[in-house]
Amino acid sequence: MQNIRYSFNNTKGDIEIKKCNNSIHSSKAHFHNEVSIGLIQKGASKTEIDCNTYELTDKTFLIIPPNISHKCNAYDYKNWNFRMLYINTEWFKAGFNIKSEKIKFEYMKVNEKLFLDIIKLTDDIENKIMNLENESKLLTYISILIKNDNIDLDEEISRNFNLKRIDEIKEYLNENYLKNIRLNDLAKIANISKYYLIRKFNNCYGLSPHQYITNLRINHAKKLLKNKMDFASIAIESGFYDQSHFTKCFKEYTGVTPMKYKTY
Repeated sequence: MQNIRYSFNNTKGDIEIKKCNNSIHSSKAHFHNEVSIGLIQKGASKTEIDCNTYELTDKTFLIIPPNISHKCNAYDYKNWNFRMLYINTEWFKAGFNIKSEKIKFEYMKVNEKLFLDIIKLTDDIENKIMNLENESKLLTYISILIKNDNIDLDEEISRNFNLKRIDEIKEYLNENYLKNIRLNDLAKIANISKYYLIRKFNNCYGLSPHQYITNLRINHAKKLLKNKMDFASIAIESGFYDQSHFTKCFKEYTGVTPMKYKTY
């Protein structure tokens, strides 16, 4: 079992991470109290879920509801690699406003880009980089696996939702973009689920909340680059968690590196 590793994203136990590499992980049927989000990286397995059998192969992204019996047997444990996120149902409810019993087992093959993005995201979560950007990505990726008729928010909330709340979110971001803003903070202001907030904000402004914040931070950094501050200091003062992250985002949003921009 030396090739199986568990870790936790935070002390509250919202997200538990399991990585399995070329090893027997569980030979008996079992269930979890949490919502299970999985990605098969390598190999194939015969998977039994709630009395149904599925053939799952590499680059399969899946969701298993809580308290549902399942059993997964790889065909070749020397060629078997997967990772799982076990997500607290309270986090899931806050994210999607969905009751546990409404969640269904779903799976899908993902393309190479999304496959690598999910791997990068789960590595970040394991390393406790659970900022607004990564939480937004996690919600967005999970939403791919959730059928629209299982999300308890679309029609009823749309009828009663006041778009002025999204304007309030935008103003809040304009005033606080250099702070460590969490999706929980924004969802409380708008009084909606985190996933619905991301969707409505994007519909109104063409950007997700984390993209909007990043844009504000890049604009702030451009002003600082006109001074003689070093790049590491500019990165921290502009709200990025390190210089590498700052450089990556700056190039994505401007087309050039901070060094190149500073020489103009």
